Amino acid sequence: MLHIALNLSANARIELWARARGNGIDSFCIQCGSETVYHIPALPSYFDFFHYNHREASEVTLSWDPMQIEVSFAYSYDPATVATQGITLWEFVSEGLILRTGRAIHVWMAEDLMRPKLHFSPPRMWMNDPNGLCKISNTWHLFYQFHPNSVDWGPMYWGHAISQDLFHWTHQPVFLHPEQNLARLDATGGAFSGTALCSPNQQVTFYYTERHPAYDHFKGYREVQKRAQASRDLVRVTNIETVISTRPPGVEHDFRDPKVWWEEQVGQYRMIVGASLFDDPAVLLYGSPDGKDWDYLGPLYVAPTHFRENKARSVECPDFFQLDGRWVLVMGFLGYAEPETGRRHLLYALIGEFDGHHFRPTGSSLQLLDFGTDFYAMQSFEADGRRIAHAWLFNWETRKPGPSQYSGELALPRELQIDEQGRLCMLPVIELAQTAALISQSEADSGTYGLPDTPFAISLSGKIEGTTISATQAGKPSFKIIIQGGQISIVLSQDDGKKKYIARAMDPKDLTVVHDRGIIEVFVDRGAICGTRRNYTNVKPDEIRIDSSADRNLSLIELNYLSFETNAPMAG
Repeated sequence: MLHIALNLSANARIELWARARGNGIDSFCIQCGSETVYHIPALPSYFDFFHYNHREASEVTLSWDPMQIEVSFAYSYDPATVATQGITLWEFVSEGLILRTGRAIHVWMAEDLMRPKLHFSPPRMWMNDPNGLCKISNTWHLFYQFHPNSVDWGPMYWGHAISQDLFHWTHQPVFLHPEQNLARLDATGGAFSGTALCSPNQQVTFYYTERHPAYDHFKGYREVQKRAQASRDLVRVTNIETVISTRPPGVEHDFRDPKVWWEEQVGQYRMIVGASLFDDPAVLLYGSPDGKDWDYLGPLYVAPTHFRENKARSVECPDFFQLDGRWVLVMGFLGYAEPETGRRHLLYALIGEFDGHHFRPTGSSLQLLDFGTDFYAMQSFEADGRRIAHAWLFNWETRKPGPSQYSGELALPRELQIDEQGRLCMLPVIELAQTAALISQSEADSGTYGLPDTPFAISLSGKIEGTTISATQAGKPSFKIIIQGGQISIVLSQDDGKKKYIARAMDPKDLTVVHDRGIIEVFVDRGAICGTRRNYTNVKPDEIRIDSSADRNLSLIELNYLSFETNAPMAG
């Protein structure tokens, strides 16, 4: 047995997921003096959730047998200070226990040389879709799909982080849990994606999908829509109720990811849900006078048969919002394989008019929002008169190589606008330039730049046609961006040529590229054309060559984490 002494504040809370390695006898114990205040006498063979609330500030002794217990994710926090200091991350090691808080968490995360510096990622384990995005007072809240027991997808929870600038994040306790422990049932499901509804007095209500225990990824499961109330600090859930439990006719399985808003035109709440309607990907519309009792109003949008014929199973993570006097519908088509390029799981937008009951697109053409495919499950929200969006930066066909402490990142937060041509445009939020220290890099006569291991941004303006940008690490290819013949393409060293990551770019006038340890985000024509890709080979290029007639600028980007309090690790 290991015995570790540490100090706990009054009302401190410990949360952990653990399972037995052996027989699980006498696996975990907390003692305060001679009194045992918490004891897990026997652990199950599956990961289970445990929590302990400390009473009075004191020194305690933790005891456990590392040969008997496996802890996948653990942390503690003080409810009085968690909103500013965040959680204390626990790491159980063979020699004892390491505690990290605030800046110490970020320093530890930065030690992973494959982890991006600018892009949000969880401290440990799996993440996917961004959820429940909102800004309360001066604090940005990011919730996200989270699996605390593995770096692979599994039973879903909601992780949570907060920020004052969209780039420096303080990790918070896990927010939403499945309604039951699915690991016990050897099932998947849980608290799937959803959104936040903010009232004028900044009270927040969350709507999300609960997938009941599922034993098949493709059929036979049931998904319901839930409503959750939270404490004012958004640290914990105070009440959950099911608001939609019955699927409309024609909906077999996929029925998820609610987006809710107050619709002034009709004086009611509206909700959209992603689904498949009689096998065609669709977005369904619901209405409610109070946000609790919902009526099905019919399909808001049904995709052309082309999508079903090319393996699209359903719409996921639909978003619907008013922007610049028009309405924008954003949809991810799960499973879709584009015949011309082989790209899958693409994200599209339609712009039109909405009267509170019907959506009328101004044209029939869907706008592809990102030609790189590593930009999915986008969710947007309004804050201070701006429309901000986050998206999951991942493609199911390209997996992060192991071993790793985590899997999954988010793309740079983007601000949305509609341009004069009626296109939805996305550019990195201005907070990137305001927060980061931009260090200009001088150009060599050959158009070649030397690079340190830091994120960088390239900006080109003028004659963009004919541009090639090539990055290498120790002489080996990292990525290449080509604008030639009215097309833009992104090529990675891992590509086998079977898929083409291209978009039309007729006479572009500007190009912005942001690179961050294997993440490449490209923005053309003020963000009307975007491409995002995740590379896992040669992720730290040390040289980049720009062949172009355009004016250019290359800047190095460094985030400063000195604002975080430093907490020394504690090891036994």
